[in-house]
Amino acid sequence: MSNFLEQYSCKARHNFEFGIVRFYEDFLITELKEGACFNINDAYKISKLIPDYFQDRPFGYISNRINSYAVTPTDYLKIKEVFPTINSLAAVIHSSMQKSVIEIENSFLENQILDFDNLKDAIKWTKLKLKEKNN
Repeated sequence: MSNFLEQYSCKARHNFEFGIVRFYEDFLITELKEGACFNINDAYKISKLIPDYFQDRPFGYISNRINSYAVTPTDYLKIKEVFPTINSLAAVIHSSMQKSVIEIENSFLENQILDFDNLKDAIKWTKLKLKEKNN
């Protein structure tokens, strides 16, 4: 994790078979395992924890894609069902291949995922989107 992240208090870290999810005040960060195949059932496992950390408040979802893994793109069509209070969706990408994957995923999400080269910018944007939502 980035030194920039140290200014935010991590409320909890949950280890799943597909990777790690860290919860902060108003956003979460996922880091999926190399070779994982993330699907709607995995998303529901995360969503069951949302009320514990965000109650019914809007939150940001940041996917820190440090590893290569697969996502079922059509599952994105159910994102609001799985995460009804999600406010923003950011992805930190680390290769040009991941940029191409984001473009495919966005075809299912009407360009709702914004990609970043680093975690610092992803968090800043997420915080800005939450601030805009609250105003």
